[in-house]
Amino acid sequence: MKHSLRVGCLSLLLIAVFGGLFASADALFSSWAEAVVPDVTLDGVVLRLFLLAAVAGAALTVTYVALNPPHVRVPEPRPLGRTFEWLLPVGIVTALYVVFVAAQLTVMFGGHAYLARTTGITYAEYVHQGFEQLCVATVLTLGVVAAAAAKARRELPHDRLVLRVALGLLCTLTLVVVASALYRMHVYEEAYGFTRLRLVVSLFEGWLGLVLVLVLVAGIRLRGRWLPMAVVVTAALSLLGFAWLNPDAYIAAHNVDRYHQTGKIDLAYLTGLSADAAPELADLSPDVAACVVGDGHGDWLAWNLGRARARDLPAGTCSSD
Repeated sequence: MKHSLRVGCLSLLLIAVFGGLFASADALFSSWAEAVVPDVTLDGVVLRLFLLAAVAGAALTVTYVALNPPHVRVPEPRPLGRTFEWLLPVGIVTALYVVFVAAQLTVMFGGHAYLARTTGITYAEYVHQGFEQLCVATVLTLGVVAAAAAKARRELPHDRLVLRVALGLLCTLTLVVVASALYRMHVYEEAYGFTRLRLVVSLFEGWLGLVLVLVLVAGIRLRGRWLPMAVVVTAALSLLGFAWLNPDAYIAAHNVDRYHQTGKIDLAYLTGLSADAAPELADLSPDVAACVVGDGHGDWLAWNLGRARARDLPAGTCSSD
């Protein structure tokens, strides 16, 4: 074992010494070496080691927990003695949702002029300022529903009926809020363009809406043992769908369409997209595309399909006009 290790270290040393000498002596050999040897810098090595440790640690942790599942005894929640003890807070939240939905309908039928006259803000400002709050409200609502379902009494048919109606109404109103949040983001993207953050939060809010639908299904029979696993599975499928969507290409394609329709485009942001966006950005005029499409260069460790496609695109000249 020690002998093999010494031979390996000696081989690496010889490759480094002679390879360095030949690379410095011949330009063609140097270009071949640069294509094979990764660009090793202190920052790059530290980042790659960190990612290796993080991914390996997470994989080992998940594997260990899967092979040795912890035996955790969760105490059964004790139901509240009287119905109004959980129905009152749920009713308050539901009433607030009703008022909020009424405000949405008022804006819808009143129009942008009504909104500007009563609030003093534009419709674009209106839809942007509320999206984050609606996402938080959706998450908190799921917590309220979970707490009420755990504490509500279910012995009598009347108890089960009240539980179904109260939580079903709250979840239905929350779905309306989810739809409102997604519509707000859609309007904002149409006005100001598509970005990664806007796409991620939209997909997250859409996934929360799917979770609410699952909660409604579980509430029909008041049995939700399958619900946690379903939530995890839908989250995993959402991540896979997000990767399949190819976010940067999706963002680039929609921004290009918006540019063709309105003539507006954020070149500074598009320049920061990955090489996956290059084929979509190539649909811009040659002088504009040359300003935002990268050359796709990188060592072999950084190779991926997006960079290979970007490298195959025809080169252009960036115009500063």
